[in-house]
Amino acid sequence: MADTKTIEALEKAVGDTAYGQYIIQDAKKADPDEKYGQNIVDRLHEMIGVLAAYERIHKDAGEDAKATAEADKIAIAKKALAAVQ
Repeated sequence: MADTKTIEALEKAVGDTAYGQYIIQDAKKADPDEKYGQNIVDRLHEMIGVLAAYERIHKDAGEDAKATAEADKIAIAKKALAAVQ
């Protein structure tokens, strides 16, 4: 689990959104000792990359509503990343 300070920062930054709540739950499951090489910052970077790929896929397929939803998630993830760095 991420430390209490990190969780509080995430709750303040993105806790009012559904995707923000997902990020907070993910942070609570994060490896506190970084034994497996990923901390919450790494996880957020990975999320942003995956979401950006899906955004592009949806845009290419002409699914603008889905692409916009992915872009919204990217914005939330970037806000969370800024809060924990």
